[in-house]
Amino acid sequence: MDCKGNDDFVERSRITWIYYQVGSSQDMSDVFHFKQPDPTKELRAAIFGDLSVYKGMPTINQLIDATHNDHFDVIIHIGDIAYDLHDDQGDRGDDYMNAIQGFAAYVPYMVFAGNHESDSKFNHIINRFTMPKNGVYDNNLFWSFDYGFVHFVGLNSEYYAEKLTAQANAQYKWLQADLASNKQKWTIVMLHRPWYCSTHSEKGCDDYTDMLPRKGNSEMPGLEKLFYEHNVDIVLYGHKHTYERIWPIYDFKYYTSANSRYIHNAKAPVYILTGAAGCHTHEGPQDTIEQNFSAMQLGQYGYTRLKVYNATTLSTSFVDTSDKVGDFLDHAYLVKD
Repeated sequence: MDCKGNDDFVERSRITWIYYQVGSSQDMSDVFHFKQPDPTKELRAAIFGDLSVYKGMPTINQLIDATHNDHFDVIIHIGDIAYDLHDDQGDRGDDYMNAIQGFAAYVPYMVFAGNHESDSKFNHIINRFTMPKNGVYDNNLFWSFDYGFVHFVGLNSEYYAEKLTAQANAQYKWLQADLASNKQKWTIVMLHRPWYCSTHSEKGCDDYTDMLPRKGNSEMPGLEKLFYEHNVDIVLYGHKHTYERIWPIYDFKYYTSANSRYIHNAKAPVYILTGAAGCHTHEGPQDTIEQNFSAMQLGQYGYTRLKVYNATTLSTSFVDTSDKVGDFLDHAYLVKD
């Protein structure tokens, strides 16, 4: 008897598959399926912002292929969905949803708002998706969930940009309680607007609207101190149409080490700008002034892969979708005792 083959059969037989259709008495979809998540296994995620059908089909097609090859447990889109969901009386959103069906029908597809969702007063992201309830507004605009060793948090930076002070304060109060009660080994927070990055400016990211969620003002509290106090491990964002990984940093004080791809017991959150999935305009390192806190910049279209191995080790990579092979670049590890 081939013992290994028998073990493979037993392992497959333990997986619970769920088959489903959506629709109404007028019409029904095809039958789709997904598997019951196993939080005891390694967590594998794709995370990105700024994806459209117009420039994003190479990324979409690679995400579909990877999904059907069982590479992902969850896919997270950190704002600017379809450019724009509401355009052409919603037809743009329909086209996008049809395009991503090949992955969104098979693994959890998590979303929250970027600036292009605020153009419709968040109407389409509120009504097209169903995200975890936050107990405040329950409208998909901010949420959290646990998976394995990780506590994921998705926030709405557009409350600050749109001067929605009541909502920004409600989100902050919710986040305080959420992070205070978090018992997971890793904490990963995501929002749309970047705080640390290399741009055309010698100061890097310095747009006031982008910076407002970091420091806040007299009406809306900033978020960075809260991240630092609650030992957030990684912060991911988009909005700028490129990829950049930042050294651990807090209030512009950054911490380097001998190996930029191996961070041990980080003293502050690691920030990753991953807004290159398929935007209408694109930038690379040659278009920016590199900041001292930058550990890696890349100019290709692509997305970030996250793998959480256990309570002490995770890795991130950038997948180059401008290459049909989908080369893995900037493979980095975050390790803690």
